[in-house]
Amino acid sequence: MKVILLLMLVVGAAVSSIAGSCSWDTWRAEARQARLEARQVRLEALRMQREARRAGFEARMEIQREKRQMLREMRQQRLEMQREMRDAFRWR
Repeated sequence: MKVILLLMLVVGAAVSSIAGSCSWDTWRAEARQARLEARQVRLEALRMQREARRAGFEARMEIQREKRQMLREMRQQRLEMQREMRDAFRWR
């Protein structure tokens, strides 16, 4: 525990000596810029996530449309075959 506290003091002294070389206003401006960049990255990640979800949804909807179309065509073929069979037996 004492070692950790000592390491924290050493790191704090190093940071304060580095920070002492630049002004408070410079540090605030850099921090603000870093926050803005982080926010932009976060927004871009959300936008990409939204686009990926939308693409997945559209792909699922396209698969459903194709499935319904195939079932519709199969139903139509079945009805045509039934009609042909009725006609064939009717002529006998």
